[in-house]
Amino acid sequence: MARYLRLDEAASELAKLLAENCKRRRADLAISQAELAERTGIAASHISLIEQAKANPTLEVLEEMAKGLQTTVVDLLAGHTNP
Repeated sequence: MARYLRLDEAASELAKLLAENCKRRRADLAISQAELAERTGIAASHISLIEQAKANPTLEVLEEMAKGLQTTVVDLLAGHTNP
């Protein structure tokens, strides 16, 4: 029997992955959400929601976050594997 992908499940997992990657990258750079907000022009409250996987950012917001985090959108959305 075919199993259909539920879009709400996929979006939820992607939002969690994005949240983890943003937090990890921000920690690597040792910057706060407030500093990222200054770098990007994105409200710190919106960054907080993204990092909690409670908001789905637009492509433009993703691009600005990637710039502010000195990485790429692809890296922010990529899954990480343990070596």
